[in-house]
This record gives sequence, C-alpha cells and structure tokens, in this order.
Amino acid sequence: MPKSVVSFLNAVANQAGYEVFDSLYGSINLGEAFPITQSSGAVYGIWVQADQPPRNDLSCIPGYQSWYPVYWGKDISPMSRMKAHVQGHQNGNINLPNVVEVRGKALIYGAILVSRYWEFEQLLYRDYRPMLGSPAEGRRSTIVQVKNGA
Repeated sequence: MPKSVVSFLNAVANQAGYEVFDSLYGSINLGEAFPITQSSGAVYGIWVQADQPPRNDLSCIPGYQSWYPVYWGKDISPMSRMKAHVQGHQNGNINLPNVVEVRGKALIYGAILVSRYWEFEQLLYRDYRPMLGSPAEGRRSTIVQVKNGA
C-alpha cells in the first residue's frame, strides 16, 4: 500500500502535464553562487488510513477509499523533510507525533521527482486539501539550484 502515494502523485502529475523523472542528477561547479545544480525537486505526500475523515473538511484520496491526505510537501531532499516531520524538528515541520488525529492509525508516504515542483505542490493543495500545512513559499537552498524547479 505505501507505493499508492507514489502512484497517485504520478497520475496527477502526468494528467496535469508535469514531467516525472526516475532519477536525480546534476553538476558541481565550485566557486559558483549555486555550486550544485540538481535536475529536479521532489513533492511528497503523507496519508492516514481512517474509517471516518480525521476532520470534517477532509475528503479521501480519489481511488483510495479510507485514505486521507495529511500533508503535501516539497523539497530537494524529501527524506530529510520526512525525518523532520517525524522527529519534531523546529524548522517548519508538522510534528507528526503530536497530531492527535493520526495517533494509532496507519500512515504512509511517497515522493516523486517532478518538474516545476513548487507549482505541483500548490496544485495538490488546491485540488486535494490535506489535514495540515499550506503551500507556503518555504526556504530555498543557498547552494543548490534546481533546473526544472520553478
């Protein structure tokens, strides 16, 4: 079931005309303002399984009965963000251990490498509203530039 998040993200991205990548690559140019150039960024989702919506304003993920979006996020290193959400770091994470609505329930996540990842995250928030978060600008990297990111 965990791969369902990836399948859903791929389907939405393809339907909306975003390019989905199967790898990450780039170049390193020491001395440049952004010494690392990366091919794309990632968008990820965290879902919870529940018999009833965890909140009244939530709808289940289309095609995935009893699964609800907890959060959509974007990053150039999605697993570092996932760890921050679970560990409760003080850097704009959702602090999953303190979210009462998901305690004791199955949680799954998935991420895809996608073109225009900033824009794709906004599409997910608009069309599949999650329980937590908002499509905030967020902090941009000071050393990594994403070629297909804007």
